[in-house]
Amino acid sequence: MMRCVIPLLLTAGLATAQPASGRKSAAESPAPAKSRTVTASLEPEIRTRIDLFFATLKDHKVETAYNRLFEGSVLPGENPDMVKKLVGSTTRVLDLTGRIDSADPLKARSAGPTLREVTYVLNGEKRPLRWKFYFYFSDGRWQVLDTNVATDAAGFFDEEN
Repeated sequence: MMRCVIPLLLTAGLATAQPASGRKSAAESPAPAKSRTVTASLEPEIRTRIDLFFATLKDHKVETAYNRLFEGSVLPGENPDMVKKLVGSTTRVLDLTGRIDSADPLKARSAGPTLREVTYVLNGEKRPLRWKFYFYFSDGRWQVLDTNVATDAAGFFDEEN
């Protein structure tokens, strides 16, 4: 079942966005060593799916972004109402976040060979967001089991972020 803490989004391919605030974007600054390590440890299929999701969200194509994220997953068929709620709440949150400056991977964890938790930070004009994705490997492919977003700043510093 998907948890919706406050859906907000964006990342990877967004690093090229130029912030109007005068701050350097992620494209202008070297990526922190931890970010490079996280993306290097991710399976290419997972990294590509997350990158496409956030790039599509950057264009405010929320429903399309979720359709691509959940491609090959059982969730939309089992719980279509949850996906509709995610689309609606994500649309509202994107309006509150402002322009997206960048998105960076924070952590990737495994629970055995078939489960992954991937955490990203979305750096928006007005606030950062912590986005978690849960992937499961079955039938020869990775599928999204769950996703959630949180705005609480303290959560970025917890051991379990």
